[in-house]
Amino acid sequence: MRGVGKTTVGELVAKHFNSSFCDLDALALSFLGASSVRNVFHTQGEHIWRDAESAALGKFFKSDALLQPQGSCTRSPSILAIGGGAPANPSCIPLIQDARKTGWRVVLLTSPIDVLVKRLSKDLGDRAALTKHPLAEELAQLSRDRSVFYSTLADAEVDGSSDPAIVCAAIAALTFS
Repeated sequence: MRGVGKTTVGELVAKHFNSSFCDLDALALSFLGASSVRNVFHTQGEHIWRDAESAALGKFFKSDALLQPQGSCTRSPSILAIGGGAPANPSCIPLIQDARKTGWRVVLLTSPIDVLVKRLSKDLGDRAALTKHPLAEELAQLSRDRSVFYSTLADAEVDGSSDPAIVCAAIAALTFS
């Protein structure tokens, strides 16, 4: 979900494991040659964004390195923050499933809607509205619509409500069989 801390926590986890960090939003923007998610949604439509997410994700898992606006991002080992809509994108699902088969692990960050609203009310960032509903209603609807995809693809779930350093520690403590 948007605002749960994927980027903030992902960067901390990457530092903890002395790994690189990649953000799917940045990769999709780079793929499109665009600078704003919100602008892509408004000028080209959500379907163009979802296609770019899928193409960037496929390229990420198939190549040795990608160039982000922030610099170089190596494929492995790395931490990838996958955008909130990608796990519900039919063209991204098999890419994520295949990556899990090759050893990638998916950690689902969760937070109550009221925490997300509080965070996003302070700074919506470059996020586009996905409905015409108020933020709390939009997030609740997205949560209902996407929860089955999130839980199906996740290897573990961590509460992202607390301080990012605490969330990072919880992720670092995970073990996968």
